Amino acid sequence: MNRIFLDTNILLDVTMHREAFLADSARIWSDCETGKTVGLISAISLNNIHCIMRKRLPSASALDCIRCILNIFTIVPLDTPILRMAVDFPQKDFEDAIQIFSALQAKADCIVTRDGSHFSSDYLPVLTPAEYRGLRA
Repeated sequence: MNRIFLDTNILLDVTMHREAFLADSARIWSDCETGKTVGLISAISLNNIHCIMRKRLPSASALDCIRCILNIFTIVPLDTPILRMAVDFPQKDFEDAIQIFSALQAKADCIVTRDGSHFSSDYLPVLTPAEYRGLRA
């Protein structure tokens, strides 16, 4: 799997140093940073990450994290077709629907998330960070 779509929680694990999840998420981040895999993220993840981070850090620090993410990951643009598919998708969470259709638009091989119950594997394989890491071993 060379093109993986990362849910926002994987990026937050690393940027917020969430100790319980850091090891697996940091390994995925590293694989993307070194070019072992292409890490894809939705444009919506950037504003969500900034919003969460600026509650705990100064805005400048949160923006530095966003700059870092922009240098490592491929951003899937949020456009009208993705939003139309997401709004019509029979799923409770609009943001998760955006993530699914962004991953499909980018031709990702899988979605990596810690919230697997939020995503249907009818469209793409949905893996936890540990499952993805096991495939890369």
